[in-house]
Order: sequence, then structure tokens, then C-alpha cells
Amino acid sequence: MKTDNDHAARQEAVQARFGYAVAARLSEAEDWLSPELERRLAQARGAALARHRQARQRSVTTWLSRGGAGVLGSGPGDGSAWRARLGLALALPTLLFGLYMLQHFQQERFVHRIADIDTALLLDDLPPQAYTDPGFRNYLREGSA
Repeated sequence: MKTDNDHAARQEAVQARFGYAVAARLSEAEDWLSPELERRLAQARGAALARHRQARQRSVTTWLSRGGAGVLGSGPGDGSAWRARLGLALALPTLLFGLYMLQHFQQERFVHRIADIDTALLLDDLPPQAYTDPGFRNYLREGSA
């Protein structure tokens, strides 16, 4: 099902492509343009930018008058409001699950490191003076590598 938003997006893409093509042609031909033609092109560019600014200002004013309804959707009546709500409802549990899994993974890594150190302490044939040596942790790291 085609919506007005799809049509508007396609129309904007076509306009953008046309603008880029015109700009490329003008860039190629800028060496032989007369000063009068350059002045007229500068005026046309200024007018186009002014129209663009006005259209952009109108869209911002429309967005603000809706109370920010355009943040997650295109506005009322486009049928995507339930999708936006569903996305928001799923975002928080997904974030919480991700944070829980990250914490669980970090805790598992920490436990495994401590277990490796304990195993090295219990199974290694070291003299008792080695356990009081400040470089003992480095010795364990080098020995397990």
C-alpha cells in the first residue's frame, strides 16, 4: 500500500537528483558563463534558498503546533502510531535485558579470573616466599600465558 509519505519521499529524491544534475552541469560550464548569466543564477539560487527556508520553517511550525507528534511518526492519521508505541514499549525491556546480560557477562569474567588465580595458587609448586612477593600477580599472568 502506497502512502503519501512514500510519494513525497520519492518526489524529494527526484528533485534532489535533478538539482545535483543541474549543479554538475553548471560547475562544468562555469568557465564560459557570462557575468550577466552568473548574476541571474545567483539570484535564482537565493530565491530557491529563501523558498526552502520558508518551507522548512513551515514544517517546524507545524511540528511544534502538534506538540512534537512528529518525533516518532509522521503525524496523526498515518497509521503508524501503534508501531511507535510498540517500539517504545519494547525498547525499555530490551535495554534492561542488555544491561543485565552485560553485568552477568562481566561478573562471570571476574569469577573466572579469581578461580584461575585460586587454581594457580593451589596447584603451583612455589616456595612460601613467592606468595609474599609483590610480583606474584605478574608471575601468575606470565605462567598462565
